[in-house]
Amino acid sequence: MGGMGTMRQDLLFALRMMRKNLGFTTAAVLCLMLGIGATTGIFTVVNAVLLHPLPYSHPEQLIRVYTEFPTFPNGGLHRFWSSGPEFIDLGRDAHSWASLDAWATNGANLAGKTQPVRVNAAYVSGGLLETLGVAPTSGRLIAHSDDVAGASVVADISYGTWQTVFAGDPNVVGRETRLDGLKCTIIGVMPKGFQFPPGEQEPAQVWTALQLDPAHPGGRGSHNYYVLGRLKPSVSAAEAQGELESLVQSYGEKRAPKTHSFDPKNHTIVSFPLQAEVVSSVRPALLMLLGAVAFVLLIASVNVANLLLARAEARRREIAIRGALGASLARLARQFVTEGILLAFFGGLLGVALAFLGVRLVQLTNAGGIPRADEIAMDWRVLVFTLVTSLVTGVLFGLAPLAPLIVSGISESLKDTAGSTTAAAGAQLFRRALVAGELAMALVLLIGCGLMLRAFWKLQEVHTGLRPDNVITMHVSLPSGTYTDAAKITEFWTRFDARLTNLPGVRSAALVSGLAPLRPPNMNDTDIEGFVMTKDGPIQNVDFYQAVSKDYFQTMGIRLMDGRLFDDRDVQNAPPVVIINKAMAATFWPNQTPVGRRVRPGGAKDWCTVIGVVDDVKNAGLDRPAGTELYLPYRQPQGQGSTEMYVVIRAQSGDPRSLAGAVRERMNEIDPALPLADVRMMEDVLSRAQARPRFLTLLLSLFSAVALAIATVGIYGVVSYSVARRTKEFGLRMVLGAQSGDVLGLVMRQGAGMIAIGVGVGLILAFFFTRLMASLLFGVAPTDLATFASVTAVLFGVALTACYIPARRATRVDPIQTLRYE
Repeated sequence: MGGMGTMRQDLLFALRMMRKNLGFTTAAVLCLMLGIGATTGIFTVVNAVLLHPLPYSHPEQLIRVYTEFPTFPNGGLHRFWSSGPEFIDLGRDAHSWASLDAWATNGANLAGKTQPVRVNAAYVSGGLLETLGVAPTSGRLIAHSDDVAGASVVADISYGTWQTVFAGDPNVVGRETRLDGLKCTIIGVMPKGFQFPPGEQEPAQVWTALQLDPAHPGGRGSHNYYVLGRLKPSVSAAEAQGELESLVQSYGEKRAPKTHSFDPKNHTIVSFPLQAEVVSSVRPALLMLLGAVAFVLLIASVNVANLLLARAEARRREIAIRGALGASLARLARQFVTEGILLAFFGGLLGVALAFLGVRLVQLTNAGGIPRADEIAMDWRVLVFTLVTSLVTGVLFGLAPLAPLIVSGISESLKDTAGSTTAAAGAQLFRRALVAGELAMALVLLIGCGLMLRAFWKLQEVHTGLRPDNVITMHVSLPSGTYTDAAKITEFWTRFDARLTNLPGVRSAALVSGLAPLRPPNMNDTDIEGFVMTKDGPIQNVDFYQAVSKDYFQTMGIRLMDGRLFDDRDVQNAPPVVIINKAMAATFWPNQTPVGRRVRPGGAKDWCTVIGVVDDVKNAGLDRPAGTELYLPYRQPQGQGSTEMYVVIRAQSGDPRSLAGAVRERMNEIDPALPLADVRMMEDVLSRAQARPRFLTLLLSLFSAVALAIATVGIYGVVSYSVARRTKEFGLRMVLGAQSGDVLGLVMRQGAGMIAIGVGVGLILAFFFTRLMASLLFGVAPTDLATFASVTAVLFGVALTACYIPARRATRVDPIQTLRYE
């Protein structure tokens, strides 16, 4: 009872002191709210994305399997797709897996309840959904019997698709619809929130059977499929990878010359845990943000410790008297810790509310393209993390005021209180050390922010190769069940192209099979006439193929560098022609004119003449070099057969979005069953490609601003307090002849010394910590001298200003009034 009573007494006393000093309490709680709130918010995201297991049965057994081409030019092809024959071989020969499944993703046209819609579809092998261990809300999963060539087409649909496309129809299971023009039966509705493949920005809405025919699985070089394996319970991931390497060795020994097959040097197999693969792209960024908010929390805690220390100095007489009456250091420590924990508790409560709002905003916008964003939620782990964080910070800064007492002892505090000159030297020194630490951590954050800002600015300056202003894009896909041959496909695009060109308000319009700046690579083998392969030189393979209409380059503002563009001559029975980009010209014809040379695209029968060279367009991402690119006229045999095209239109004036309705009408005149999807301005398409760096830069800038503000308040508070405590000293100096400039210099030198120590330590820390950001920076070195110098100068300037204001106040001391008061 005695212990509980003492604890209650400490708690009530702490609450009384907090109520008595509302200004102090508000400042401390707000500091902690910002620190704990930011830390809790980022930890919530890290917990859901990186730490929480995927929502499948035994997710630790799920492994992604890839093929690789390590010796491919420009660093090799890593984490590449598998071909049908390769997947079949692995399923037959690998014994470490309880199951091996394949899938491919694509857009598909789905006949909805009232009108056709464009959906993302995953074509999965028969056992894939079953191996995930997730039961449908109603109906059944795709089974092996559905995954037989020629079987009836069936589909499981997502909960969202059931609600939006089929209006939540309770009888949707068993309903017949059309998927890409083929008659299809809906056999199940997946649970709300279910995703496969996981972590996609545009998740699958429909799952249908892959129906890969073992008798006709396609060519070995046609890498079209992703592979997922579930390990047998007794097999580790390392053992399974070892078996894959043994298989590659075995296949390589049996490999016939000049055939596409696995071998240990040129074509290997690798495997990685599914969860690690889902979050691999965002892991470094999230860990960096977690480190950044940890710094913010530390700075906030240090600032509160300084506030408590200042208040403890003001209470020195009380503390000394309590010590004289028998209170031990441990008893005083418990009182201070109680106050600290109470402050941290209130800061933590407000911080959780702030974190909830921030996380909700991130989830609604998913501004950084974070995988698994829909799974982000505050669970018990987050609340435990917040509780522990609040307790630890409360204890640490609660004990800070005792540091001077430990050094000097309680009895010395009583002697110090006899006069009213200055605070104990030990307390002042400790407070300055805390502020120097604040400045050091703030400088690390600011330098990191400066590097991200410079990198993002450089990303804005990247030459994309096209002019996005006043251009609108749309996506049209022809169902494979209806458009079954190249002639029918080409006829549709030709009629559609003619209608687009004649639309009112259109300056130019075109069709293109892939939209910059982010599209999957083709990596197609391409014969180059007269090409001689060298040991370290390029191979006859082209990164990107584009089927385009004749006005594509004019519409997108892509510059012609040499030769001519496509025109009305380049049709079905005309001599086959292609256009290449600058990177392809430099790769295969360095210091030569490629116009007039010949190439044979993969799968084409005839040689095609290069008629023009155009500027490079960013296709693999704004932060990646432009790859080699081959443009094919869609009306000629080598460019025919593409069932998916993007419409690109440059408007004459006004809002280009107003043209979408007219485009839809023209398309419905040809085929009313087709949906028009992804209507976006080209500027928005480019902006979306920068979403993650923009999001990271914004958050880091926000954290850095908070850190700088807290650190500035900290140094201002320390110098102000010092000036207030030394009023008599300054008065005496002036009586003895010191000028106001002497007093100003004295205070500023003291502040500048504190700043210099903080900046020096901060620069050393930043030099090491910024190296961890290297993978997130575009075009900027992690130790960029200009950034280090400019940010240091800004921090020094802000900190000196924070010192100058109280220092200036010290020069206005009236020595006569001060001495009379004393």
